[in-house]
Amino acid sequence: MTTQKKSSPEAEGDSNRELTREELINALTIEIAHLSETQKQTGVEIVFPKKTTIDRKDVGGKTINEVLEELRALAKEYEPPINQELREEGDTEKTSSEIPEWLKGYESLLWHGSTDNPLWRVVQATQYEDKVIVSYARRQQELRPGKTSTEQSRTLPSVKNSFSLAEWKVAEQIFSEYTDLEHQLTSPKADVRKETRKQIQEVLKEENAFRKGKSKEVPQILLEKVNQAIEQTFRRTRSRQEKANIDTEDLTQRIAEMLSQLFILNRERGDGKDKVPTLKPDIKEIPSFGQNLKELSRCLHTQQKKNKGLTLMIGEAGAGKNQAAEYLSAKTNRPYFWFPCGRGMEAVDLVQHYEFDTREGTKRFLTALAEGLQTPGAVVHINEASALKTEVQAILHGFGDSNRALNYDGINIPVAKDVMIIIDMNPATYGSSGNLGEALLSRTRGQSMVMEYPALKKGELLQREKHWTQTELESHEQDDNTLQNYASDEVLILFPSINLFQDLTDEEFSVLWDFIINEQEEKLPEIEGNESLRELVGVNIAPEVSEKVRNNLTGLRDILRISDEWRKAYEKREGSFSLIGISMRDTIAVADEYANCGDVKLAFMRTFQDFAKNPIDGVDQVVIELEALITKTLGGE
Repeated sequence: MTTQKKSSPEAEGDSNRELTREELINALTIEIAHLSETQKQTGVEIVFPKKTTIDRKDVGGKTINEVLEELRALAKEYEPPINQELREEGDTEKTSSEIPEWLKGYESLLWHGSTDNPLWRVVQATQYEDKVIVSYARRQQELRPGKTSTEQSRTLPSVKNSFSLAEWKVAEQIFSEYTDLEHQLTSPKADVRKETRKQIQEVLKEENAFRKGKSKEVPQILLEKVNQAIEQTFRRTRSRQEKANIDTEDLTQRIAEMLSQLFILNRERGDGKDKVPTLKPDIKEIPSFGQNLKELSRCLHTQQKKNKGLTLMIGEAGAGKNQAAEYLSAKTNRPYFWFPCGRGMEAVDLVQHYEFDTREGTKRFLTALAEGLQTPGAVVHINEASALKTEVQAILHGFGDSNRALNYDGINIPVAKDVMIIIDMNPATYGSSGNLGEALLSRTRGQSMVMEYPALKKGELLQREKHWTQTELESHEQDDNTLQNYASDEVLILFPSINLFQDLTDEEFSVLWDFIINEQEEKLPEIEGNESLRELVGVNIAPEVSEKVRNNLTGLRDILRISDEWRKAYEKREGSFSLIGISMRDTIAVADEYANCGDVKLAFMRTFQDFAKNPIDGVDQVVIELEALITKTLGGE
């Protein structure tokens, strides 16, 4: 079976590259689907003749699809041949994407530093009497040969990964030398990189030939290094018996097999950006979200300049705190580490956690918090920090000092270069949120912000931007009645739920929204000049279509009005609404239901019907109060 990749315009000059596991599985999947479709159309099933073999395996009498399915199953364990050429990985020029409006003035938050991309290393996992069991480790991950993806993050073929104590003294030197070579592959000097690639390539070619039976000799270059390491090790200890007990060829082959896996792991570890979040296509920079991001950028910029303190986000449940922190990390190319807090946590839980293995006993791992603090340029987000007991919160005080570090029970974890630390909490009136101690709160001065729900009216958006009081807003509304118009804010997230509007851009929908909902006649020229909008509201379409457009827009407006009233009642802790608010995820669900049924009240009641049987005391009353709220809000129509 060949695994060579077909040439393509975007992979010019790469036609001889071996496929990765994922590429091979995808190629087989496409071929299986193609053959299945051909068989369905022609009614012809292609079967291999008797005694046909592929790679010494008899496939006679089997259909092509059956054989491809078997190959696809085998591909899940496939590793690319290790004798593929090591290509020089020159730095590719990075093109900066357009800086978003909310980041302007805070461009220093864009992370241009090196990305933390540690190598996989061979480490001692455990020891049984005189036997050392080793594994591969990277960051807080550990992989063991012979274990499947149900036991760890990926399946690795079984190789001998145990050594006697004497053998491990030798093997450890070889693995350490390999790690040094991997580091030299990133040397700024071209001649060093070239020579290093040559050294690794020669060893891997010999191992590959021996493993495939093309050579009867164990890798000779590696054998020589093993003999050298033995001489160095036992010259110091003068232990002739330990030296005599080592089978050098067997040890060489075991080391070679592990180096082969280690090499593959390090080629497939990516570019070190696995902790940088991927922008989610369903997240939109609606105006209120942009305001929240701008305020978050201001707070983090202050932290960056002072190199101390913590940024505090206060916001109701579902206001988008997690989303904002992760989105900003993605836009600024920063690794993102999210660490959730809970009431039962002790100080040790912030630093490390434990996992139990039946064979190896209890093993200790650093938490995402501890890992993030050590990652240059990272955004470390401590979620629900107010849930921690005051004495546990004290562990975080070190972030507010000039020597930023996490200290606990003799463990000192200094904060790496340009790490941004965010803590968040729901308002103190929220039943389960707890409070931040004054000592921790004081370390957020000048770096705290309120995360707002989306705005219903245009005036509310301007009020937040200009920091007006309610009295000032009312005064401006008297001078400019357009401030009482419905904002194109949260509705930009909801309108794709409606089939009629799915093909519109945000800008086109905003024009339609202002023209029909806010009755802004001055938008008519824009509608007449836009084919998509003209088709929705123009004179050349059936009246019932135009009426449907108006009804759907009105339905979206009413969903927002009801949601806004619910949120205000939740913030004021009025009635049963004090128990639970309505998030943007909830309003999307209501809009989806409205698209199906066409009735706003029915859409709300269907979306939250589970509340009627919710075991949390009082939540069943929310349904009753919600129905009354809907009737009151829509009653004035």
